Amino acid sequence: MAVHVVSKLDISQHAVLVPAPADSQELAPSSVRVKTQLITLSSNNLTYAKMGGVLRWWDTYPVSACPAPYNDASKWGIVPAWGFASIEESNIPELAPGTLLHGYWPTSALSTDLTLQATSPSEHWVEISEHRQKLMPLYNLYKVQPTSLSAEKIAAPTIGDELNQLGWSAVLQGQAGYYLSEYVFSPRKGIEPIHPLGNAAGLPWTKDDADVSKSVVVSLAPSGKTGRSFAYFFEQKSKELAPLGFLQVTSAVEGLSRATESAAPEFPSKAIGYNNISDPASIEWIRNLRPSKIVVLDFGAREGALDGLIDGIKQDALLATSKIVLVQIGGPQKQMTPEERAALMAKRAQQDLGWVQYNTSGVIDTVVAVRGPDVLYQELAQEWERLLRMRHLAFPDLEIIWKEGVSGVDGIEGGWDLLNSGKVGASEALVYRVQGTQS
Repeated sequence: MAVHVVSKLDISQHAVLVPAPADSQELAPSSVRVKTQLITLSSNNLTYAKMGGVLRWWDTYPVSACPAPYNDASKWGIVPAWGFASIEESNIPELAPGTLLHGYWPTSALSTDLTLQATSPSEHWVEISEHRQKLMPLYNLYKVQPTSLSAEKIAAPTIGDELNQLGWSAVLQGQAGYYLSEYVFSPRKGIEPIHPLGNAAGLPWTKDDADVSKSVVVSLAPSGKTGRSFAYFFEQKSKELAPLGFLQVTSAVEGLSRATESAAPEFPSKAIGYNNISDPASIEWIRNLRPSKIVVLDFGAREGALDGLIDGIKQDALLATSKIVLVQIGGPQKQMTPEERAALMAKRAQQDLGWVQYNTSGVIDTVVAVRGPDVLYQELAQEWERLLRMRHLAFPDLEIIWKEGVSGVDGIEGGWDLLNSGKVGASEALVYRVQGTQS
């Protein structure tokens, strides 16, 4: 039984460990013992590693039980991933052994204990361990996943329809794109717009800030699952909430173009390649829509892509007076030192951008406070059920690449190398059966 650890000093350095068997310990009160069963890896996991110290993601699953030198929490950590785990033992009556939970799990085949407290709505639970209290609430939330799949069936050689559906649930259950589309920009009637960091940030976000009716919205690196889900919901906006146009800059032009064709939005929408980002034809497409504002959503674009876009806009006589608002959702692909990050922020200030960071957890906390958890999660469940049904139209080129275990080329170890080297294709979704043959 192995665990994957990553260097906090250089996230391209990582290792797979097989800790010595620990003595079986009695479960603490209000606790469950679980094993990670099925998770997905994406560029989000690189962000969790790069920003793990600042945003406390490294706190989620400590390395204290790992053998030296990997038990040094100042140098090594476990990068969590989204997906499903099964309960092995429980002293919580409502959570029986065999129950499958969706949440934020260690990249490990070992057993893990969670201390859980019931929350609203029903079947939702929050992790309350002391070492996790500085995590944003989203990363402490777990919910029961209805399924007839046992841990043994998930790890079995055959991938049937129900397991395939569970794999898609792991890939598509990210919430960032939905909240960005439905609550931050041009929300529906009766819903007040929410600042991309959430109301707790104490920063203004007016109806004019949220209004995109006189804007062209540009999505950079939209082929990841967050960018794709944003496009899926955004392209459904009604005429009164719609932007002047929507431009997606991507390495998956054909797939995103097919998704747009299926969505048939009530506004101009197109996808172009990175090499066309500052072409005269692309800038002309934006100019012809005559925007007073250009909203740029950066989901983690290739190096130089944002600068190329901004240069093209600022060099155009008609677009140069347009207000540019940059919303940062994903981080840059390469790991940055604090000095490099400070230099980048200074550069963005010099470019006269309205730069805003996006934080899904902050937005969710605000929506919960305003609308209540029962309304919110019922709405979210309905939207995600529809997205799963329509995935062949919303994500026509996306396919699950099934992988096994923790160690080796086909395990999480090999997946981490693929992510760090940028070798995961735009149409590939990596899904790991953690308790598989290579664990």
